[in-house]
Amino acid sequence: MSNFKLNIFTPNGVVIKGMECNELFIPTTSGEINVLKDHTHVLSEVSTGILTAKTGMGDRHFSMTSGLVKVLGEEITVLSTTSEKAEDIDIERAKSAKAKAQSRLSEIDKLTSIDQIKFKRKLERADIRIKLKELHKN
Repeated sequence: MSNFKLNIFTPNGVVIKGMECNELFIPTTSGEINVLKDHTHVLSEVSTGILTAKTGMGDRHFSMTSGLVKVLGEEITVLSTTSEKAEDIDIERAKSAKAKAQSRLSEIDKLTSIDQIKFKRKLERADIRIKLKELHKN
């Protein structure tokens, strides 16, 4: 029996809607929060990381980038800039993105401060996607 339902939405569409969960681990800018049944109401900023949902069918993992999470009663809603299910990640594409970001950052003195931030974020997202795919193998 689940304790609450999880919804994850991005500007590109619905990632998951109404997934029954027993427990969640959500990356936020204040640190990871653990949501259990009867959790207090929360509105928090999501950070780049991996959201883990514990369900009756096992663990499910999702990549997250900036956004918001609302914990309200029996419904948890995440609005994220981007999010992917672990099973949807193309590992070769993630590795390629990581290599490109590392290559660009190797010449950091030639980059503007905006480009430095952009490529650091691309590297962070690629690392998360690779880690997420590894979790999905287990």
